[in-house]
This record gives sequence, C-alpha cells and structure tokens, in this order.
Amino acid sequence: MRNLAFLGKWLWRYLREGSALWHQETGKEFGFGKICDGGDQPLGTQYPRLFRVVVDKNIPISSVLGPTRPFSWNLNFCCNLSDSEIEDLEGLMRALDELHLSSSVPDARFWPLSSLGLFSVKSFFLSLSQSFGSPQDFPSKFVWNSQVPFKVKFFVWLVAHKKVNTNDMLQVRRPYKALSPDICILCMKHGESTDHLFLHCSLTIGLWHRLFQLAKMDWVPPRSISNMMSIKFKGFGTSKRGIVLWQAVSIALIRVVWWERNARIFEDKARNSEFLWDSIVFLASLWAFCSKAFKGAPLNVIQLDWIAVCTP
Repeated sequence: MRNLAFLGKWLWRYLREGSALWHQETGKEFGFGKICDGGDQPLGTQYPRLFRVVVDKNIPISSVLGPTRPFSWNLNFCCNLSDSEIEDLEGLMRALDELHLSSSVPDARFWPLSSLGLFSVKSFFLSLSQSFGSPQDFPSKFVWNSQVPFKVKFFVWLVAHKKVNTNDMLQVRRPYKALSPDICILCMKHGESTDHLFLHCSLTIGLWHRLFQLAKMDWVPPRSISNMMSIKFKGFGTSKRGIVLWQAVSIALIRVVWWERNARIFEDKARNSEFLWDSIVFLASLWAFCSKAFKGAPLNVIQLDWIAVCTP
C-alpha cells in the first residue's frame, strides 16, 4: 500500500504540472482521460447509464458549460434517452445546479482527504489502509523501536503480519503437499498458526504466564499476537529501562519459541520449558545490555533481577 500511496503522488503531480517537461514527455506515451468530479465520486460512477451514451467521455467542463449565467450544460448523447436515463439526467442537472462555478476562475483540483486541499502521501496511505481493512493499531513502535538486532525486528514484523512459515501458511502455498497442518509440534494438539504458535499454544502461553508472574501482573491473553504487541504493558515500569527490557523479553520469547519449533521439526530435539525460559532470560538481558538505556549496567546484574535494574 505504501507503493500505491507513492504512485498516487505522481498521479497527482501529473494532473497539476501540465507545463512540466516530464509531463509533456509522458503525455506522448500515455493518454490521460479527464474526470469530472461530483461529490465524492466521479459523475461516470454516479450516473453509469448516462456515461455509456454520452458522446465524448473525456470532454472537459469548459466544452459543455455555457458561457453566461445561468449556466447551461450542453451534453451530447449518441442516442435518444430512455425514461430511466431521463430520470438520471434530471438528477444530474439538480446536482450540477448546486455547484458554485465561475467562468473567470480557472479550474483547480482539490484533495478531499486534506483540509488544505493538497495531496499528501500520508492521507492517501491512511485512506488505502481503511479501504483494505488494514489494522490502524499495527505495533510499529513495538517492532521498530525495540532495542534488538534488525534481523530480529524484521522477523517480528513478519510474525505481526502472519507471514512466517507456519504449517497453515505452508499448506496454502503448497496445497499439493500434505504438511499435517492440524498438528502443532510444540503441543501436538492443535493446528499450527501464527497466533497459536506464539500465543495460545500450551507451551508458549506457559512462558507468557511466567513473564507476567515475574512482573506481578494479571493478564488475559488477547486474540492475536499482533494485539499482544499493540498493548502497552507496564510490566517493568514506565522508565526507559523498563520499556526497553519489556520489549526485549517479549521479542526474545517469540524468537525462542520459533527456534524451539524449528529444532523439533528439523533436528528432532525437544527442550523443556525451563531451558526455554533460561534462553529467554539470557537473550533479553544481552539485548538490553547492548542498548543505550542500560549503559554501564553489568550483564550479570541485568540477568539476576530485571525488576531491580528497571527501578529508578
């Protein structure tokens, strides 16, 4: 969608910068039809039956608008209008009568998604996100502001978007292969999906419970792992260290669960939850130790007591 938003920027510039050299050169290769806007939709969309029978579908307003007030609209149709088309024409005329036009003022394009009427990539992207049903509360700060290696951030981004190669995704991509998608290798009970593997699996949720017990917090597992990332838990307080460490521990848990899943599938090795928890503690403490927030704090001290090192 970001690419579409940036493409929209160039389409907007194409419409506004008619005298620019790049516009003229592009126009030699590609035609660009004119659209007469009425309300929130083009008139061709609002009145499709009239649009089908109008002679010139790309005619500019100046060619059909009479020169004097009251303005008259000289629309040419390729055939006699039917009763339903006449009703549409009456509705169109009523809509056009409500427009405030001036023959002395040149036409200008207005961007309805901005109060200034000017195009912005941000406004177009937000509109596209709503149209495609993308979540507006995507945990971007949790993912990209976390103090972990970049490749780990990218992995968590894939998890949040449900793009990791869990069995259900692999089955969709390779429908002709039997991957036993109804079995999670960690619990051997339920189907393996992103939300199940990283949140609802009995092994994984046991690790989450242990984290929240350490932080002395009561919690209810959310519906999805993306929602889990979006919730601003204050398990280690609101200090800079507390925020950095909580993000590191949460991401370390996700990473360790993925490692364990792959180890059981490809290496036939299974570790117990105590071993996994020790791995989470070490990994999260190491990432925190390397961050600016924990500058000067020894690694062994961070590992020993997370609550203490996050207390101002």
